[in-house]
Amino acid sequence: MFDIIIRHARLSDEQIADIAIVDGKIAAIGDVQGEAKSERDLAGRYYLSAGWIDSHVHCYPKSPIYHDEADAIGVSHGVTTVIDAGSTGAQHIDDFYQLTRAAQTQVYALINIARTGIVTQNELADMAQIDGTAVEQAVARLPDFIVGLKARMSSSVVGENGIQPLIKAKAIQKATGNLPLMVHIGNNPPNLDEIADLLTSGDIITHCYNGKPNRILTPQGELKAAVKVPSHAACGWMWATAAPASALR
Repeated sequence: MFDIIIRHARLSDEQIADIAIVDGKIAAIGDVQGEAKSERDLAGRYYLSAGWIDSHVHCYPKSPIYHDEADAIGVSHGVTTVIDAGSTGAQHIDDFYQLTRAAQTQVYALINIARTGIVTQNELADMAQIDGTAVEQAVARLPDFIVGLKARMSSSVVGENGIQPLIKAKAIQKATGNLPLMVHIGNNPPNLDEIADLLTSGDIITHCYNGKPNRILTPQGELKAAVKVPSHAACGWMWATAAPASALR
């Protein structure tokens, strides 16, 4: 006896198939025979896929700047796993973790290298905000929740500090077992070539297609030389777009 059979679902390859579920797991795919506690017939009109992963959200509801509820942007839209992109730093990451335990959506976090996370737009304008020891301790406490680091490297965030916060971020990355580092880019300085020169395999550039001069494409739509591989694989902005959450570590 299956828990549920979804009949005549359209798969991504256009195949029409039945899918049977037991204990929350797929038990059979194809022309499924047998009974179920409930059935739903999609009549070939609706696509069915594995849950989607959104690798850049902001779902710490107490953030004063960027915030959503995990389930509102997660399971309500077919997204079963989200990765919060640095909303919280070491000061609030434990509270964020506890809040996510009540969510149906599976939530992971990139910890902001700034202690307070994104509570202002310029969290890295004060270098004293960067507490590597606090980040290391947080990663040690929550190794299954924190899957990477986040540094926002646009002029409005770093102020007069230029590339220095990223240099600090790379040192913290090394101390935390080389977790992936996501780097936000926006208005320069620092310039994209300075940023890309410090990145290593597994790192991520986010907001890379912004409409500002500090982006990965030239005005002609070509990839800038600073971010081309294979020199140091700085094109990690595609990270996690189609990978299982377990692959993020």
